[in-house]
Amino acid sequence: MEIKFPSYFLIPLVGAVILDFVYRLYRRRSRFRDLPKPPHSFLWGHLKIMGEVASQYPPNCHPQLYITTIARKYDMKGVWYLDLWPIADPQVILTEPEVMDAVQVTRVYNQHRISEDLLQKVVGKNVVATANGPVWKKLHNAMAPALLPSHIRTLTGVMADQTLIFRDTLRKLSSSGQVFSMEHEISKLVFDIVGPLIFNFPLHAQTQGSPYLDDLREIMAMLNDQLSMNPLTKLKVKMKKHAVQKRVDASVSAKIRERLAALRSESIVPSRKDPLSILDLMLRETVLQDGSGKGAKAREFPEDELELLVTNVKGLLVGAMGTTADTLCYVYMLLSKHPEAVQKMRQEFDNVFGKDLETVVENIKEHPIKLNELEYTTGVIKEAMRLFPVGFGVKEAPQGSTLNYQGRELPIDDSLVIVPCWHSMHFDPRYFPEPSAFRPERFLGEGVPRGWFRSFSRGPRACLGQDLAIEDMRVILLLTVRDFDFECANLQPNPKPKAPFMDLDTIFGDIAFQELAMEAKPRGGMMMTVNEKR
Repeated sequence: MEIKFPSYFLIPLVGAVILDFVYRLYRRRSRFRDLPKPPHSFLWGHLKIMGEVASQYPPNCHPQLYITTIARKYDMKGVWYLDLWPIADPQVILTEPEVMDAVQVTRVYNQHRISEDLLQKVVGKNVVATANGPVWKKLHNAMAPALLPSHIRTLTGVMADQTLIFRDTLRKLSSSGQVFSMEHEISKLVFDIVGPLIFNFPLHAQTQGSPYLDDLREIMAMLNDQLSMNPLTKLKVKMKKHAVQKRVDASVSAKIRERLAALRSESIVPSRKDPLSILDLMLRETVLQDGSGKGAKAREFPEDELELLVTNVKGLLVGAMGTTADTLCYVYMLLSKHPEAVQKMRQEFDNVFGKDLETVVENIKEHPIKLNELEYTTGVIKEAMRLFPVGFGVKEAPQGSTLNYQGRELPIDDSLVIVPCWHSMHFDPRYFPEPSAFRPERFLGEGVPRGWFRSFSRGPRACLGQDLAIEDMRVILLLTVRDFDFECANLQPNPKPKAPFMDLDTIFGDIAFQELAMEAKPRGGMMMTVNEKR
């Protein structure tokens, strides 16, 4: 017998759903009534404006580009709001250094839960970059000694040796004239540099290929797909991520257990003053808790501690590769159109480290402190990071929190996503005159106040690996730019700028617009050619 659902049940149900949506819409939109914001629609909020802005750029741009465009188009300054419900959580945008300091330095608010939710789906729970409270303090305190400048200087020999292997790759690419992905090649180099720092053993990504790198690339691709609005793409990630995560976790877990067994068998307690690796530091508490127990007498390694270590080893590898590899791609891209900057860098290299390659490498290993004398090269790195920051971290304030701006207390609580968007500040002529111009000289001496350059963020939650990233890039540029010239392949410059605040796309085309991934990454892998200088 056919059972029919009575229409008199369906009509009230549909009506209730509609009323609930209208009520929530009213509450959401009313929240922004008296707050600084771009033109606001009761029906669309800011969704229509965001769509219009996104449509003027190539697909899948990082949202910092959209925020800066809206700020410039509607003259939004300091503190303002974006209402993107129901597509995204409501946001409060910060675009001036003083208000950014208020949530990153003066008061240190938690990382917003949406960051943890995103990374947890692919990398795991409680990555140091997104964890909060006691878990973050435990992880930060464990890792910090290995990332101090004094320890990083002991790794310059590894950086130099691995970059010499990269030079061989560049030499072959120069001879063949082949177009290659700089992002792909440079990530192998960076992986081989950070691997020993994290694990205390080589990974051989450049010479033998590394299953760790292959798996991490797959994880990063899934993380990027997780950001998609396409439900079929999200379903694909859900179906494949378990198998990849299981394989990666098993491999990393085996290395962690192997290292713990070695520390126990040799009665080694990792030193915080002279650590061999980040992993050793993270295992230190476990070894200390063993007391005199070794082998079978040592306590069992708790599964929750192992899970935390596995997650953070993956997070460190992904984070270290992203920032350094992406920034180097943009450095090479910018240098390809600025021969005057290349000449200044080469002169600086010769003045500080000498002209002979063998002497240069010896000086890097024996006198790593001399890398601090590469002031212009450091300015090139920072200027590239100013123009192409790798993204921003988002914050969450406790209930009742406000932010004072121009004498007005503005709400930042109630789960608002606090977005310190330094991309907008980096392109603001109040802070950086001619913001679209590539001018490394800005960063010489005291030219840029500390709070104006924020690509590594600021405060206690600033990037833990920023000193490592800068040192990596100095060594790599010192050993590559001196002997190689780089060109972007197949450039298609735009006839007029698409952005109201910069014109880099009239030189580089759409690769000037960073893609949305876990970070703001190079578009299309940064395809290049290289020529060895004769």
